[in-house]
Amino acid sequence: MSDTVLERVEPQPPAIALRRAASTDGRLARSAFGRMLGLLWPHRRPLLAGLLLGTGVALTYTANLVGLLPVLKVLVEGRNLHDWLLEHAAAKPTWYSAWLQATAGLFPAASSPEALLRTLLTLLLVLVGINLAGNAFRVLSQYLVLYASNRMLMDLRRRMYRKALHVPLLRLAGDVSERVNQFMSDTREVFVGVTTLLGKIAREPLKAACVLAVALWFDWKLTAAFLLIGPPAVALLWLFGRRVRRATVRLLQGYGGMLSSLEETLQGLDLVKGYGREGHERRRLWQLERRMLRQQMKLVWIEALTSPAIEVLGILAASAGILWLAARTFHGEITPAHFMLMVGLMAALLDPLRKIAAVYNMVQRAGAASARIFEFLDQPEERSPRRARTLPWGSARDVRFENVTFRYTPEQTPPALDNVSLHVRAGECVAIVGPNGSGKSTLLRLPPRLIEPQSGGVRIDGIDVRELGLRDLRQQIAIVSQRPVVFARSVRENIAYGNEAATLAQIREAAGRAHIADFIESLPDGYETVLGEFGTSLSGGQRQRLALARAFLRPATILIFDEATSEVDADCERRIHDALMELRQGKTTFLIAHRHTVMELAERIVVMDAGRIIDVGPHAELLARCPLYVALYRSPAA
Repeated sequence: MSDTVLERVEPQPPAIALRRAASTDGRLARSAFGRMLGLLWPHRRPLLAGLLLGTGVALTYTANLVGLLPVLKVLVEGRNLHDWLLEHAAAKPTWYSAWLQATAGLFPAASSPEALLRTLLTLLLVLVGINLAGNAFRVLSQYLVLYASNRMLMDLRRRMYRKALHVPLLRLAGDVSERVNQFMSDTREVFVGVTTLLGKIAREPLKAACVLAVALWFDWKLTAAFLLIGPPAVALLWLFGRRVRRATVRLLQGYGGMLSSLEETLQGLDLVKGYGREGHERRRLWQLERRMLRQQMKLVWIEALTSPAIEVLGILAASAGILWLAARTFHGEITPAHFMLMVGLMAALLDPLRKIAAVYNMVQRAGAASARIFEFLDQPEERSPRRARTLPWGSARDVRFENVTFRYTPEQTPPALDNVSLHVRAGECVAIVGPNGSGKSTLLRLPPRLIEPQSGGVRIDGIDVRELGLRDLRQQIAIVSQRPVVFARSVRENIAYGNEAATLAQIREAAGRAHIADFIESLPDGYETVLGEFGTSLSGGQRQRLALARAFLRPATILIFDEATSEVDADCERRIHDALMELRQGKTTFLIAHRHTVMELAERIVVMDAGRIIDVGPHAELLARCPLYVALYRSPAA
């Protein structure tokens, strides 16, 4: 018996588990948002310039507040500013006494109403100048910060697009709408959070710090008492921030669900209309909208509550401070101007704190979106080996499947491919047939490494495909998929997609061999005609022939046709078969179809069922010995 003692783990109470999960989510969100800010490093120069200008905004804001004191001295107390500055410089000799004496010379020495008016006019002109400078700093700061943030957003989307193109196919399959949603909604949340933070990271905290320094200078006791609102404010922000993160994640997930529902409904609009299900689809989308509305209103409620809650705390503290100041004013300890200045400083201190509270909520939302984005960006990519081998061009390939087993999910039983072995000689044409779900398409996803088997492997000319560079490997293969892909680009770009160097003459030749040239030339702009999204402006047969033309143009040594003639009429199918027989010369060709006309094109036929190869041989031999092949060959679909 083992000496190891297994301790029984007590289940945690739900409340503790939720708190720990929330804490973990919070750490992940903060870490992800920190990584997101790291994307600003390449654009640090405009960003730093914007932040420095934001510092100028904070300093001019504080200078305007300090400038209120001499204005109040003139207006409230009727003091001669020239004499007041000289008295202050003489009473408390400090490092700035010389500056006060020099400044006093700018104001009239007389105390007449006209002199006081000129003093007030001078002060107001100075304050207006400071305000103009502050607003100029603000405009330039916002422009530079938004420039850096938009460049960061471009870099982020470029990284996400690159990741989408390089992750294994199965990691993206069935999740396209969610990825599109991340490109749009999640990145938007990140952008708003970054711009809000950077737009106020220098300005608002520094404004608060400068105002705080001035307030401490004039009355440190009152200011210290006022700062007691700090701990309750931090507690409120922490509580609100946790709720904001959760609601943001649910809202972003809702956007993904709505986008998926909308996309599938619009793509299947003919079916929706044909079955009269418009009302059902409208109600289904309405239910999704209602769920999203609940999450949106949670965010609105929290964000609407945050600033007022902080403001109420500030008002309570300010009210207590005003009572204290009033009592000191009544007892002659401070002047009315000092009283009014301190009240103004307390109000000015509340404004940055309230804005910082709003920034905190935006950062929490951006953190939640950042965590979702980096969950995608951190996924492993398809990679070529460090010392990749290459295949020489110009000859057909020998292809070998060796004991291949593949499951789409670990729980899949039986596997999609179960210990499959097959040898296809160089230049041979092989048809793979079988019932739906027998593993035909899965098998032919292995040579270009669109999927990776859990065991076994594929060899091309004796080289394991995992030892070949991905680009070199895939350039050897032309694929016509079961559902032909047509991009919303010109006909010329669609046909030349696999061979960008192709000339217009070569494109025309490929279109002719696919029997679609006449149709293309009848279009308004011929080969420059832009096709609709997903090729919806084309019939099924036209999309199939366009995909065949693309395959004909690709300089490949292996051809894979998956249901390549399933949507082509009989006459066009015959002509395409003739072209295929010519095209396959010097190439190793795989055909997948249920139609006997395609089966008869092959030199050998592979019969599959339930992920296994049950028979291999020429058409005549299989008719004599394989009941499944006979059933497939004589079925109505064939």
